[in-house]
Amino acid sequence: MDQSSAVGATTISSSSLSTTSNVLTHAPDASHSSDMECIDENVIIDEITEAEPTSVTLRFCKRKFLRPYVVILAIAGLRPSSSDVEFLGRWIGHLQTFLVLLLLIVGYMLQFLCGFSIGDRYFLTESGNLTINLNREPGHLGLLASGEAIFIYLVPALLHLNGFILAVFIYRFADNEQLQNLIERVFILSSNPRRLVLTLWLYFGLGLVWLGVSIAYVTLIGIDGVTVFERFLSFGWTGGLARWTHTGELLRALLSVTLFLHDLVQMVVIVSYGLMCYMLRCYLKALKEKLLLHTIEPLNWMREICEFRKLLHHLNTKISLPVASLTVLNLSYTVSSVAHLFHNMTACPINIFTASLANILLWLVIALVPFFQAASLTVTCRQTQSCGHLISIRPFVHRNTSSEDLNTVLLYASSLKMSAKLFRMPVSAHYLCFLVLVCFIGVLTFGMCLNISLGRL
Repeated sequence: MDQSSAVGATTISSSSLSTTSNVLTHAPDASHSSDMECIDENVIIDEITEAEPTSVTLRFCKRKFLRPYVVILAIAGLRPSSSDVEFLGRWIGHLQTFLVLLLLIVGYMLQFLCGFSIGDRYFLTESGNLTINLNREPGHLGLLASGEAIFIYLVPALLHLNGFILAVFIYRFADNEQLQNLIERVFILSSNPRRLVLTLWLYFGLGLVWLGVSIAYVTLIGIDGVTVFERFLSFGWTGGLARWTHTGELLRALLSVTLFLHDLVQMVVIVSYGLMCYMLRCYLKALKEKLLLHTIEPLNWMREICEFRKLLHHLNTKISLPVASLTVLNLSYTVSSVAHLFHNMTACPINIFTASLANILLWLVIALVPFFQAASLTVTCRQTQSCGHLISIRPFVHRNTSSEDLNTVLLYASSLKMSAKLFRMPVSAHYLCFLVLVCFIGVLTFGMCLNISLGRL
């Protein structure tokens, strides 16, 4: 009995020892697995903390900037055709573009039929340049026999239509999501994304102010229902509409709507160009700041500059095309308004002079906006050439960067030749200011030669 108990005790002790040895041998494996789990959790947490700000910024960009911007473009018939848009959304965008195009063509025809010059915003029946005999025989086309009709109606209509068609082609088909790529990059690099959203509404808010003043000028001063009706009835095939008493009011309303759409399209195109110039400036300034603070490696900075040059090339070769067409039209309207103001006028009442001057300023503002935006972008591009010198004089910030990388950045930055272009020509702030000065002196000289009557209004 004692021997069996001793044998059992020996067996228990040996089994306990084996168990203890197994625990001791497996203990390092358990600690190793727990360490690996902690490392994996840390990696996951690090990935989340790195990816979360970017995803939040992109969601904020899409909700506060991209969606309102696309809606504004869609109102003018310029909604981009992106890959994430459904089939029905694409067809709705095509339908919007077709309706805007149809209304623009109707507007061009109404301007001719009603004898309204959108550049000078007056009726040719009231001007001294062209007089229309309303008692001529039916079927006489009047201005069709005049060469001035080509330059007053046909050429401006073709320029405006060309600008709209180019804008539709570029924003809808040839953009290839370049605009979205630029906006997302700027939001990721920006330290204050809310400022970019405020800038979007500021640009289009100023555009709406210009549009409101333009339409108010046309409605209150330019369009006269009686003149519209008389000019429209001067064509033989429109004589049957004289029986309807509301023809004049309807023509005036249609003309106002089409003129509003006419100005809306070019406002959206030009403001979009200015907004893209601003985004490119922000992109370049953010890259310069990151390089100077050494929050980006020199090689990555040069890669980002290559992306910027692609976006700048897209601006200069595609986005600027409809802007150039509309700028030619607006500058022509400005010069023609000035010529109409000073042509064969020995005494000008102050009310007529004020209205004509307001019209000139309206066209001058919308014509010069693209030049000033492009000039500002050119200034920012040329400031980037000094990045290499600026990091060379900051040895403590870039103490971990090799001298070879610093020399590479210096040579690369100094060789950058970037500028914004309109009409395939670089736009410089110096030449632009000189041109504005010459125009101001010219207008002031003509004003001194004009005898403005300060009598009764």
